Amino acid sequence: MEVYAWGANSHGQLGLGFESELCMTPQRVARCSFSAPLVRCIRGGGGHVLILDSNGRVHACGWNNRGQLGLDSTEECHNEFKMIPTEYFGEVPVDIISCGWDISGAITLTKRLYVWGSNAFQQLGICQRGFMAVRRPMPVKLPREELVHRISFGLRHCAVLTQDNKIYVFGRLRIMDPPPIELDITATCLHRCNTMKIQAHNPNELKIVSLSSGQNHMLLKCVDLSEAGKGSTKRILTLGDNKFGQSNAFQFEEDVRQLAVGWTHNAAVLRNNEILLWGRNCYGQLGIGSFSDQQAIPSPMRLKFSEDSHPARIHMGAEHGLLRTTTGEVYTWGWNEHGNCGNNSTENLCTPTLVELPGAAKLAGAGAGFCYAITETDSVN
Repeated sequence: MEVYAWGANSHGQLGLGFESELCMTPQRVARCSFSAPLVRCIRGGGGHVLILDSNGRVHACGWNNRGQLGLDSTEECHNEFKMIPTEYFGEVPVDIISCGWDISGAITLTKRLYVWGSNAFQQLGICQRGFMAVRRPMPVKLPREELVHRISFGLRHCAVLTQDNKIYVFGRLRIMDPPPIELDITATCLHRCNTMKIQAHNPNELKIVSLSSGQNHMLLKCVDLSEAGKGSTKRILTLGDNKFGQSNAFQFEEDVRQLAVGWTHNAAVLRNNEILLWGRNCYGQLGIGSFSDQQAIPSPMRLKFSEDSHPARIHMGAEHGLLRTTTGEVYTWGWNEHGNCGNNSTENLCTPTLVELPGAAKLAGAGAGFCYAITETDSVN
């Protein structure tokens, strides 16, 4: 297996050993601190990337101005991958990783939360004094030692979903419109940091099971436990900025299998493999075959995609998208200024376009302006 990366590389986030403004076609990442067959997931931030392997080790590369690589380093950038020392996580394997603009986080197998990077807006869940930037993973305790299920980052906020289906939001997430009536939202304080607590108004009828953050908004995947809902996941709730319709909430015809969120747009993959997107579309980031410069797309539109292919996983950059199919094909669309779409061009794309890779992709991931893929077939170079 081989690792390939393309797009913005101004901070060395492609792991190629150098910095450059753009890489318009997939480039093989020759030197890694991890073994490609062991990679479990890839997550990208504003200019950095984290990779989690099957041994629970985390590897980091790219922009490090706020310590977001977690290497306890003051170097501005690292253009090759390095492993974050396991001692930083108490020698406990990591199970989940996440990236924001200049912040990172991890959840260990023991369901403990670690965060690092910028704390300029208290998004690490701790008072700023002495902690404007945290350069190595820092444990964050929740009230009553609650265990962590999921974590998601926006531009200036961190959202944590606990195992008992409550959400704590650190930093700045402005709720512009009245929140959904199904949610109770209260202000609290944690580690001298203003914190927002979110939970279902009636936990016997609604359970929050997943969350995804955009630049200034958040989507919640919910299980409908009511008699009518019968445990379905057709319903999503939203919070935050809605300038481009990105915080419009819906009940779909089918269960939601996956949610993916960009800066100001969203995607939902349904159980029947239909992919629906809504929000901003000025760069073609909705993949619906057109650009919408003057207005947003407030209702879900179907991704213009081959009906013969089935989605395995969808990933969102800031303003572009990546889709990996069950047969290992990778399609990209949207903002392409830095070669984000990997098609040897910098023209924005409004429909999914096949990326030429040397083999089927086992895994893929995206950051703000870049992409990664791990191919099954070795490079012939």
